[in-house]
Amino acid sequence: MLPLILTTIENNDDRALMEELYLRYHHLMYAQALRVLNNSYAAEDAVSDAIEALIKKISLLRNMDCNKRKAYAVITVRHMAINLYRRHSRETVLEDEFLELIPSNSRVEDHVLEAAGVEEIKEAIYQLSENDRDILMMRFFREMSDAEISKELGILPATARVRTSRARKHLIKLLERREAGL
Repeated sequence: MLPLILTTIENNDDRALMEELYLRYHHLMYAQALRVLNNSYAAEDAVSDAIEALIKKISLLRNMDCNKRKAYAVITVRHMAINLYRRHSRETVLEDEFLELIPSNSRVEDHVLEAAGVEEIKEAIYQLSENDRDILMMRFFREMSDAEISKELGILPATARVRTSRARKHLIKLLERREAGL
């Protein structure tokens, strides 16, 4: 079945080119995405994202020979699949060893983190604001430095350090409230 997005292409020649590309290379694109993602639904999403990206490059595709067009489509879907995998990896939580990854500055924090179970901390992180959750994920699970976080978020390294500290404090407070039964 052709993706619905192809119907949005106004130029008939462009639509025909993209339909031909999809019909001819869908199985290759899908196989490439499936190799990266190991999930059929995610692979189809990657193919759809790739088709959408390829539509934006119609003028470039039109000037390619058949072999280059095939390679371009397969490379595009591989990049889309890798991006989906990375995005999913960032959103997927935390391995069981993650308690070791969260450095502690005080005995109270040590006690709270040790008392909380892995599942409880996972749940607590997801209850934090999106900003706090993202910065903790970058720091402790992607093991990014202040400089790397600042570059990704477009902020100063000192700001990244402060935000990390605040997010960590919010996590500790949330865990303390849970421990107290509030």
